Amino acid sequence: MRKTSVGSLILLAGLTGLYGCGQSSVEEYISAARQYQEANDIDAAIIEYKNAVQLDPAAPLPRFELGKLYLEKGNYAGAEKELNRAMELGHPASKVLPHLTVAYQYTGAENALTAVDHNAQGMTAVEKVKVGFYKVEALIKLDKEDEAKSLIAELTKLDTSSVYQGLLQSMQHILDEDYETALANTLSLQAQSPGNKDVLLQLARLHLTQGQKAEATDVYLHYVEQFPEDINTKFSLAALLIEQRQLEEADPLVTELLKLGSDNGILNQFKGIIEASKSNYELALTHLERAIQNGRNEPAVRLLAGHSAYQLEDFPAASRHLSMIAAKLPDNHPGLRMLADSLLQQGLSGDATDVLNRLEGEMQADAALFSKAGFELLREGNVEDARKMVERSSELSSSAEDLARLGMLQLSLNDVDGIVNLEAAAEKAPESELTQKTLLAAYVSTDQLDKAKALATEWTSKDATAINPWLALVDIAIKENNLEEAERALAKAAEISSEDIRVNLSRARIHVQQENLEQAKAELNKALDNEPANVAALSFLFAIEKELGTENEALKKVAAVLEDDADNIPLRLLLARMQFSLDEIDNTLTTLKPLQKQEDLPKLYWQLRGQSLLKSNQIPAALEHFEQWNKTSPLNKSAILGLLLIYDAQNKYDEGIDVLSPFLQSRSDRQLSVIKAYFHAMLRQITEARQIIEPLPENVKAVPFVRGIQARIALQEGKGESAVDDALAAYNALPNAKNLILVIASYEATNQHEQGFSVLKKHVDNNPNDVRANMLYAERLIGKDAKEAQKAYENILTVTPDNFVVLNNLAYLYLEDNKLDRAEELSREAVELRPDNADAVDTLAQVLIKLEQPDEALALYDRVIDKNTRNEEVYLNYVELLFQQGRSELAERKLSEREFKRRDAKERQQALKQQYL
Repeated sequence: MRKTSVGSLILLAGLTGLYGCGQSSVEEYISAARQYQEANDIDAAIIEYKNAVQLDPAAPLPRFELGKLYLEKGNYAGAEKELNRAMELGHPASKVLPHLTVAYQYTGAENALTAVDHNAQGMTAVEKVKVGFYKVEALIKLDKEDEAKSLIAELTKLDTSSVYQGLLQSMQHILDEDYETALANTLSLQAQSPGNKDVLLQLARLHLTQGQKAEATDVYLHYVEQFPEDINTKFSLAALLIEQRQLEEADPLVTELLKLGSDNGILNQFKGIIEASKSNYELALTHLERAIQNGRNEPAVRLLAGHSAYQLEDFPAASRHLSMIAAKLPDNHPGLRMLADSLLQQGLSGDATDVLNRLEGEMQADAALFSKAGFELLREGNVEDARKMVERSSELSSSAEDLARLGMLQLSLNDVDGIVNLEAAAEKAPESELTQKTLLAAYVSTDQLDKAKALATEWTSKDATAINPWLALVDIAIKENNLEEAERALAKAAEISSEDIRVNLSRARIHVQQENLEQAKAELNKALDNEPANVAALSFLFAIEKELGTENEALKKVAAVLEDDADNIPLRLLLARMQFSLDEIDNTLTTLKPLQKQEDLPKLYWQLRGQSLLKSNQIPAALEHFEQWNKTSPLNKSAILGLLLIYDAQNKYDEGIDVLSPFLQSRSDRQLSVIKAYFHAMLRQITEARQIIEPLPENVKAVPFVRGIQARIALQEGKGESAVDDALAAYNALPNAKNLILVIASYEATNQHEQGFSVLKKHVDNNPNDVRANMLYAERLIGKDAKEAQKAYENILTVTPDNFVVLNNLAYLYLEDNKLDRAEELSREAVELRPDNADAVDTLAQVLIKLEQPDEALALYDRVIDKNTRNEEVYLNYVELLFQQGRSELAERKLSEREFKRRDAKERQQALKQQYL
């Protein structure tokens, strides 16, 4: 047959499609496929063989050829399928098996390999040895070493010089664990057949067995050059290169393999290692997190992911990854330092403290970490743990910077040892202006004025251009009320820098000391002409204006400056603080509103807005605010206290405990523990409350709030007598409604009703707008003095006109007093508020009956009364009206279907039966 060019074949195929020529035969498809193979167009050849198979599925030859091409392309599963089918359809086993065994090897079909007939008729000795070699490998993988040895003995008797004969001999040495001989033998085979894939693979494995990783790597590199389609070996080579830190060589291999499987966990781990080594931390983190998502959750991967995130200053991601493995890291591991710093950067000082406790503090950097943790803990109000961090930092601090930082932290904790460390820092670094300034301020604040004066004077002699020591001398002189000395020091400061606003502030302080407020005001205004947004000067000016009674002038000035500098957060917070101090709550909230959507807001914003919302009685908004603050800073005590205040007012004690529990698990706080005991007591969880209260020191138990908790515990335990004194102590310290009820309950538990009523009356007299107390007072008057009860309820309505309980109770009192018009008015308002409330409907119905409007009364009853109505008296009122209105059958049924429990209800049931039945 004359050869046809590839271009001619394509043209012929196109023409056939266009003009609908007759279908090609199997032989024509095979012929076309072989011509494509000769032109090295394997993909086109595969298509032609597939066409042949589709035309005649029972033809073995095209399947055989297709299987061989699949093998060449690395489609081992497809090759296995087609070669098996070809042999089933009659293609000679001697032709198929040498190829099929290769496919089995790559698909891991060891069991199928062991079943192959290596003595199939028609196979040459060379083919038998090759097929047998693959069969031996499969037997070894299946731990059938005896069968493998037997087969090796059989195959090595064959007369052939095939390289597979030598491979089998090496395999025998491997089984005998004689790896050196096996390696030497395989090296000679490589010289005989340098490009044989099975020789190269066996040689690489033997090098690895001997720990010769570099040699194994070279063999794998040579193999991959010869057989680039072998993905599995490329994978092994990449792993070997990564293990040997040959990351640059591994990179192209890993990149290529990732294109075939972008979600492969191991490959993404490799890529993450490579990119991290190049400091491409963002890309490294992306790949490492993808590796974790796809099953690579090992500590090494988490550690590298945490390290990459830390380098990117993505502290939430760093702490997320590192916290997952922190328990598995040995103490003092660098990963713990990264985790501690990441937590501190997020303000999670409590969690950071737990991690820092595992550091032995051997590194100089640990001193800074401990100090940073101390400042964060102190900022959150956790003084106890802050002191522990001071102790750890003090053990390590030796540099001037560390000593200065430690000293400032100690002073923040009112620890005078801070001055000692500041003195040491100043001695080590006399050139440090910050250290000198901090030490000077510490001397002044602790009234060590002689030392302060000496330090400042020495500083002025060393540095004639330094303004700070002269300003300090001004403050010292003012403290000593030596205003002439203050003026002289201020003059020196002004010589150095007359435009420094601190000179103006110091001069204003001198004027205030001289009680010349107007001159102080003028001096501050002069300073603000140069620096309109200076928060210190504006704050000082407001204090003076407030003293002069002209605080609105300062407010207007700050508001005007803020209008020109709306993004100045300290200035906005200053204005809000000034407005809040003047009780301008609406203005405070308006000023703070632009900050609501910003992140990383200071504590002052959260406190001001929360207190303003509470003061303006915007409870839902306040609750949302404190919940958001708590979510942003879960260990911020002020945020938790704000939440607890609202939960207490709303009687949501379970929610309060849910907030308190995680906080108290991470740190100890006596105040919050006591509040938790209070919440447990309010929920009648006496055991839990007592467990908190009993271990407290006696001086803490004597605190009125704690005595209130003890009174509640005593009442629940039936010890009313021991509750009275504690309840009174709590009430006298804080005379609110809850403590008032506690006192009344304590008196009534001991049958001292008059004493309880006396306390209640006195409270109402002193707190006429206390609705809850007035309601208690009115309820108790019902049995004592109905007229006074009416007056009390009428007073409550002036404060809360929509109070359902008051409306209903007062309507009932007027009904009893036969004041039907007022009774009807009030009861209709109550029913309008709660139309399905049976008690309110009953009150109105009884009024209507007295007003001779029984039909409307019955209609009201019909709408709300059923057999499940809890109030038995109300139910019987309904039944009696049914009888009165002539609906005896329904009334009788209603009477019989209900089982009454109260004695008076049972007696009335019998009376109705006798009267109407």
